[in-house]
Amino acid sequence: MAAPSARSVRVHVDLLPVADLGPDETAIVVDVLRMTTTATVLAELGLAGLAIVADVDRARQRARADGALLLGERQALPLPGFDGGNSPLEYTAARVAGRNAVLCTTNGSAAVEACAGAAGVLLGSLRNAAAVARLALATGTRAVRVVCAGTGGSVSLDDVVAAGAIVVALTDAEASAALDDNALLAHAAATSDRAATLLERSRHGRVLQRAGYAADIVEAARLDVTDVVMERIPGSADAFAPVTPAAALE
Repeated sequence: MAAPSARSVRVHVDLLPVADLGPDETAIVVDVLRMTTTATVLAELGLAGLAIVADVDRARQRARADGALLLGERQALPLPGFDGGNSPLEYTAARVAGRNAVLCTTNGSAAVEACAGAAGVLLGSLRNAAAVARLALATGTRAVRVVCAGTGGSVSLDDVVAAGAIVVALTDAEASAALDDNALLAHAAATSDRAATLLERSRHGRVLQRAGYAADIVEAARLDVTDVVMERIPGSADAFAPVTPAAALE
């Protein structure tokens, strides 16, 4: 994959998923609490491949067909009969390395499906903000869309903060990037230097704290601790594989 060229890429932030992405756009899906954070951690731990499926029954069927781990949640809690939930802290390399998994969550999985028309789809979080920005720019598409999953159909502060960190990384890497108003808004939220506090105070953050997952918020707030990104496999609608931008750009 070639290094990013000097061009004026357009950067958009969708505060909620929309289904109008086109073949000249790269999507970065953000569900920082917690789907894209968990997906990033799974990649760090050596997961071989990840299918993102929004419907619970289809997720069960996909996992059986692929012999994959079945992971996910509804309303923050693990689903009955699943192999695991949606906490980035519940997995180890011994459990997931070399395996495939299916991930089905309340908000993030539907956001991924909404991006089906994009040229490429990446899973972004605070953990890999700089890496996912570099990889998005390296695709060479005319526009990068940072798509926030939201919470229950409403704009979610936690996703806006994470999207903003990715926008900051995009503008650091390409100073000529043209930002829309939502991107400027997210950028301002990210530069407040209070990511952990904002995630905790968000509606979704409060839900997780009540459910006993306060430690997940701390983990999700860690910025740029990995270079690994889950990228949709070309030609697939829902299958992702881990990529390291530094290696991809050589």
